[in-house]
Amino acid sequence: MPSGAASRTTALLALTALSLLAAAAEPQSPPASAPQTAAERKAFAPGDKSAIAVINAFDQQAFFDHDPVGAMKKYLADDFIERYPDLAQPGPGTDKEKTIRFFETRGWKKGEGMQDTIYQVIANKDHVAVFHHTSKGAGDRGTAWVDIFRVKDGLIVEHWAVGQPVSDKVSPAHSMF
Repeated sequence: MPSGAASRTTALLALTALSLLAAAAEPQSPPASAPQTAAERKAFAPGDKSAIAVINAFDQQAFFDHDPVGAMKKYLADDFIERYPDLAQPGPGTDKEKTIRFFETRGWKKGEGMQDTIYQVIANKDHVAVFHHTSKGAGDRGTAWVDIFRVKDGLIVEHWAVGQPVSDKVSPAHSMF
């Protein structure tokens, strides 16, 4: 039979093990995603035509350097296809021309207060998905977006987007981002 001290030690070890098992069994909230850094967007060699390099360079110029029109002129193919209805405007011109016209008249220029935080960039061959949060600055909950791009020969040839206003309801278990 174990001595009193040994018995207490055994009991303490058993309780510690049970506590660790119980903690491991409890669902853990996943951590919030870390925003992409400028260094991550700029980590690709100049002239890299891989889909992920093109999209990172496009995002950097368009939304962080606040030059969307310049980025579109540089990175959208002449036969670019816009699938997002708000950008696929009616009227004359190619999808590239209409998308450029759209961005000539709205946010993202320096001093207009638009902000973008990229949380996920997922690439699969010639497709890249970008999960990000845009807002008009302090006090604006903004919009969560998933943009999907298809890249060919170093140029964006197709774009899809879905957006959702950021809700004022917050999950107690985890962040939206």
